Amino acid sequence: MQNKMNEKYALIKIERDAWEAEKDEISSLVKLDSEVVSLNIGGNVHIQTEKEVLRSVPNSLLAKMFSDMHELKKINEEVFLDRDGKTFETLVNYLRNERRVFPEFNDKNQENHFFKELHYWKIDSHNRSWQE
Repeated sequence: MQNKMNEKYALIKIERDAWEAEKDEISSLVKLDSEVVSLNIGGNVHIQTEKEVLRSVPNSLLAKMFSDMHELKKINEEVFLDRDGKTFETLVNYLRNERRVFPEFNDKNQENHFFKELHYWKIDSHNRSWQE
């Protein structure tokens, strides 16, 4: 009888350890303590992202802007940024991927706009994987 109980306990412990590991993995992805920011970009693109994404490049203008030290213009609870929506959305995705996945562009004009956006926000592109 004791052996069966020990076996059941061991199985339960294995399941619990697996659940704890899964919980830790999901928790690192969800970042429950990170604030979500709603953005209105140029009046036509609405983005929600974690504030930490916007602050991910130290000393960038975005990091400074979203440091909680400045008052930001809001429209209907969204922070308004008067920038090109598609280009800024590409920038946010670049930051979400920790600047490791450089965006692909359909034409040179889009690429030029993206580099100007990087320059505007004082974000260097030194981690461009496509150069390596």
